[in-house]
Amino acid sequence: MASPCCKDTCCKKVLVDDIAGWIKIYDDGTVERLAPPPEAQQLATSIPPYDVPCNGVTVHDIPADPPLRLYLPAAAPLNGRRLPVLLHFLAGSFCITDPTWAMYHSFYARLAASIPVAGIVSITLPLAPENPLPAAIAAGYAAIDWLKSLARPVLPNEPVPEPTSDPINRLRDVADLSRVFLIGDSNGANLALQVAAGFSTAEPGYWGPVGLAGAILLNPGFTRSAPSRSESTDPMNRYMNQELVGRFLKLALPEGATRDHPYIWPVVGDAPAVPPLLVSIAMLDSLRDRQVEYCNAMRRAGKHVEVVLSAGVDHIFYLKHGLVDSEPENDKTAVRIAELVEDIGRFVGQRCCVARL
Repeated sequence: MASPCCKDTCCKKVLVDDIAGWIKIYDDGTVERLAPPPEAQQLATSIPPYDVPCNGVTVHDIPADPPLRLYLPAAAPLNGRRLPVLLHFLAGSFCITDPTWAMYHSFYARLAASIPVAGIVSITLPLAPENPLPAAIAAGYAAIDWLKSLARPVLPNEPVPEPTSDPINRLRDVADLSRVFLIGDSNGANLALQVAAGFSTAEPGYWGPVGLAGAILLNPGFTRSAPSRSESTDPMNRYMNQELVGRFLKLALPEGATRDHPYIWPVVGDAPAVPPLLVSIAMLDSLRDRQVEYCNAMRRAGKHVEVVLSAGVDHIFYLKHGLVDSEPENDKTAVRIAELVEDIGRFVGQRCCVARL
């Protein structure tokens, strides 16, 4: 009698790659995602949604496709104004991330309460290696489709809607969908750029009332096959290093692609049509030279690019503060975060004409 397959050693999966305790890949193509390693557990702690306001915000998980996390300001907009929406793309080198993580909640809940927006919509991205690029870009378009589905005719002199507890209706009632801003952290900024470029190529009217008013690139994950001077001389922070990022990018990019691929280095050929850009550069970020190079290239191509510099802080400093850092520069980091929130609010405000409910 033949032995059951489960006891046959030839049928056992063989581990072919273990990526820093985050992901295991087996010879049959299956992927096992592990709990975050100890050094990242505080960043990756899951924050549950809540509908009782905390620090001026409520947080809701929306079972859309893709799933979305929604940050809603608790305060009603002043003077019956309709307000813009921020569509958020996560960091994580396209492989490890989740919108419920504490690192995102700590910043984006604060941002939603601090600047004049109807809400911030954070996308649950399909992750590589199970879903390599451009799957995450397609998820961005699907999220815009979801925003498009919120549209309803607004009659002249229509009264302000009565408050509702339903989070989707709350967003619908105050959102000006003609003023959507894409915002991304690190490699999420790369995704925001790709979505913005594709958005501009759609047939007129395809996106209905949805319009892109700008893109906010926070410490974008721009790099190339040949490292820049800052990449060669400055180490990345202790939660991410060049070797680990390289392994993640290899899983996410099309087969055979390098870091010169437009997903990673978007300066290729003619500059794509993009909305006005705000680019945040941390002055201790090892990627800063490429970020500056990108901004200069876009300006030479006639694009509107605003740059904000944050001195004395490193890559995605605004997501880590209060969760993992205990060094004396914490107070300095807090100042830089407050400046960044102010800069984002200013950029959004400058690019928004007043719309009335």
